[in-house]
Amino acid sequence: MASKVNLDTADRLDITCRQGDTFELTVTLKDSSGTGLELDTDDYNFLMQVRKGAPTPRQSLSKINEGLVIGSVGAGVKGPVNFEFKDIDDDGNVTIFLSASEMRKVPAGRYVYDLQYRTGDTQKTVLEGSFKVNSDISKAL
Repeated sequence: MASKVNLDTADRLDITCRQGDTFELTVTLKDSSGTGLELDTDDYNFLMQVRKGAPTPRQSLSKINEGLVIGSVGAGVKGPVNFEFKDIDDDGNVTIFLSASEMRKVPAGRYVYDLQYRTGDTQKTVLEGSFKVNSDISKAL
């Protein structure tokens, strides 16, 4: 008989990007048999947040949101910054996008992130890892 079960199936993907550059990353989500998920047909919704550090069990929700760098709140940057999800198709592809002007608002540094989806009653974290933003020398005119 099994003595433990691990329901955390999120894959680790560390991301390094540059402040002020367009952020565009296409990921392909597949089921356990290797078939791309029908993201468009099944009406998937996505959320990706980048934080200063992993929240601890004792942090209140307000403390966690204070550490939010990119996501639905945007504290810690010069205005709210939200990832866009586009080119969602039925082969499991989704593109995560943030314009160069929005990426300029993100301070250079090391962060953590995760990517979640929701469809129907199912919510699942599919990616997590470090999110490093390198500073940019040239500033757009």
